[in-house]
Order: sequence, then C-alpha cells, then structure tokens
Amino acid sequence: MSDGLESGLDVIAESVLAGGGAASLAVAVTDRERTLAVRTHGVPEGTMFQIGSIGKSFTAIVALQLAAAGALDLHAPVTDALPWFSVKGTERPITLHHLLTHSAGLIRGSELATASNYDVIALADTAVGFQPGEHYWYSNVGYRAIGCALERVSGRAYPDLVRERILDPLGMRESESRIVPEMRPRLAQTHVPAYDDRPWRPEHGLVHGTWIDSAEADGCICTSAADLAIYLRALMNRDERLLDAAGWEAMLTPHVEDDEEGKGEHYGYGMDITKRGFSHGGAMIGTESMLAAEKDGLGAVAMAAGIVWADVLTDAALALARGESPEPYAPKLDEPMRDDGSCPVEWRPFLGHYRSHIAWLTNFRVVGHEGGLQWGFDHLGTKRHPLTPLDDGSFRVGKDWSPERLSFDTVMDGVAQLAWLSGAPYYRSFRQDVPPP
Repeated sequence: MSDGLESGLDVIAESVLAGGGAASLAVAVTDRERTLAVRTHGVPEGTMFQIGSIGKSFTAIVALQLAAAGALDLHAPVTDALPWFSVKGTERPITLHHLLTHSAGLIRGSELATASNYDVIALADTAVGFQPGEHYWYSNVGYRAIGCALERVSGRAYPDLVRERILDPLGMRESESRIVPEMRPRLAQTHVPAYDDRPWRPEHGLVHGTWIDSAEADGCICTSAADLAIYLRALMNRDERLLDAAGWEAMLTPHVEDDEEGKGEHYGYGMDITKRGFSHGGAMIGTESMLAAEKDGLGAVAMAAGIVWADVLTDAALALARGESPEPYAPKLDEPMRDDGSCPVEWRPFLGHYRSHIAWLTNFRVVGHEGGLQWGFDHLGTKRHPLTPLDDGSFRVGKDWSPERLSFDTVMDGVAQLAWLSGAPYYRSFRQDVPPP
C-alpha cells in the first residue's frame, strides 16, 4: 500500500502547489502501529513547520500530568494558581477546566503584544461574554493563561515542560517547543497572501509571512510531519508514557459542545472530538496544520506554508489510505465585503477600513449590511460577522454570547478615526475603497 499511498499523496500535493495554495507542505499517514507514509514537497525531508494551535493538546497533556501529580486542581479557580488573574463580569470562578475547554467566556485574544503573555494580564480590562461553562468560545489567551499557571506551579518554563514531558519521552528529535530565530534554517519559510485586504485568489500569489518569536502555551511548537505522526500515534494509543488511563479519558472526553460554529461537535482538553474521532487544526502567520485520528485506526497529519486549509490534505490522505479516491483540490474563493447602503445614519461614522500593527489581524472593514453593520476581514482567511449594538455604545461581534467587542471614538469630520477590537486599537486607513476580487 505504501507505494500507492505515496504516489497518491504526491498527486494531491502537486495540485495544491500548482494551484498556488502553498509554497511547501508535508503530509504523513499512520495507523496505531507505524507510520505508513511521509511525503514532503518544496522543502527538504525533516523540515519543521510551525503547527500553531495543535500545540494546545501538548498544553493539555502537561496540565493533566501536573494535576495527576497533585500540583494543580483543574476544577479549582484559576486564581489558586494565578492570584493576579482577573476578568470582568464573572459571577462564578473560572477554572482551568473552563480554560482547557474554551468555555470560560474569554475573548480570543487581543494580541496587544504579539507572542507575549501580556495578553493574559490585559484580560483585566475585558469582560466575559457568558458565565463559565455556558458556551464554547475559542480563546487563545485562555490557553496562554494555562501556560502561566503551569510555569508558576512547576517552576519551569513552558517550552522546557513540553520538551521534558512530551518531546523527549516520545523521541521527537525533529521538533522544538519554542520559536526563536536560531531555528530558521530548520523551518519552512512561512507564506501568506500577497494582499491582506481582500479574499485570496491564485493569481495574487504568496509572499513571505511575518516572523514572530513564540513560547506561549496556545501554540509555539514546531515539528516535522514524521515527528507529528509519532505524536499522533501516541494519542491514538493513549500512550502511558504521557498520561495514565484517567488522564487520557479526561483529555478525550467531549466536555463542551462546540456551539460557536453550530456543527454539533465537541471539545475535550486541547482536542476537537468529532463523530469520526478526534482532531485539531493550527494556524500561524503563514502556515496551516491539521492532526486527525479516526475510529477505524487511521490517522493523518499535514502542514502547509500558504493559504490552503490543511484538513484538505488530511482528508485526502485518509481517503487514499482506505483505497478511496480523494476529493480533487479546489481553492475556496470567498467574495469581497460590500457595503449595501443600508446602514442607519447614526452609525455611518463607523463605516470604513481600519488597520493596526498587529501581525495576526492586520486590518478589518465595517460595512452596511441588511440594515445594520457587518464586520469582517480577509487576512489569513475570511470571516464575516454581524455587529449588534449594546447599551454602552459598543457593538458585540458575532454570536449572542460572543465576548468580542468593537467600539469607536475620535470622530472627526463625520468619521471615526479609531476602533477598539476587544481592547486592541485599529486606526482608520487612508484607503477606504473595496479592492476588486
């Protein structure tokens, strides 16, 4: 099966590269016993990629290890481990369990200081969107808070905890637990769309992504496809070198329904729990990654430097491993934002294009839409959310329980010059036109 699997993976990879979706990529397929195939394109074999939020499962494992050792209580208030932790609007304590399951009601993260735990301190100026445990809202800063707690109770830096407790025991020699410039020769160069203010098209091409250092617990791990397959196999086998049976059960139990996207799926500790098995994606500034294990005993990992969603690669790899024909690659092409002219007069000062120094979200737009306002961006992907006015003059971004807030100030000549997105400042851009697709 290996030769046919490898050649099939090559065909999919070549179609993604030819279609402009990535500059390099790597894919691996495993079962519970061994790695079945590893294919790398555009970079040498063994090259590491930044895997972003897949690292949240590493964080969950370390948290469960320390809990088993009696150093942490996952159901006690976070303030037991981090006395300075604070956020407004909570009627009951936030616990590490809430943080691990994205059910604390926290914002995703303001990225006030790119790749810094200062975002955790800055939570004191924000409010929860719902009471802990009531809903699911994905929060990177919540996982950064977990990392702060792990460091405080262990006396060890987060990257050292991951190295000592996961990478070394599993023999993951093509992996690192922090992102620092000295690693650049071993890393795939990140790639992002050439334009950050409009939906991507293949003819736009890709350019090098922004470099950031990182050592935070929401996603700072780099690894090769071969090493990530080793890690996935440890998850599939519930490897006793990492967790005991109770720890694995806690990690892979569907604790909270993912009602944010409305797909009827659930979240465990650092892992999406699906009808097919479990998985987790990861996005960095210029890479996309995916780890997926299915109930039939097959698993796949993929990472790409570019705009392609990595689940396209893992889905294709799993289909090939079963002897099925994968879906041909076709890039997802979103439509640009358009103002439909329906914005009420009192909100017209807020319409426009806003920019920031923040590398994770460089810009967004506010347009009139169906009698209200719509917020959206096309940087590192495309999102569109309705804005709901609140009593304090700010707007809620998205779902009824969303903690994300948008407010405007410094209105000059009838237009707002400054927008605050969940505590981060964005400034009106000189370029207000909507670019062509």
